[in-house]
Amino acid sequence: MNECPFCRGELIKKTITHPQSYQGKIFILENVPAKVCSQCGEVLISPEVLEKIQELVWSGEKPGRKAEVPVYDLAKVG
Repeated sequence: MNECPFCRGELIKKTITHPQSYQGKIFILENVPAKVCSQCGEVLISPEVLEKIQELVWSGEKPGRKAEVPVYDLAKVG
């Protein structure tokens, strides 16, 4: 599939940084192969890659590094 299912734009193969939440935590996965729409920016990740992501996150394997992530609460913004 080389056409975006949402806007019919061209899908381009890229490696992306993908956030994944699991058990109340956010995991950042780098160098994830994906197709990104050149028109609307929609990101499509194959089922095989998503399965690898799940296996890695669920495994509890120690990450290569950790990063601090800022959190904003829009309910508290006036």
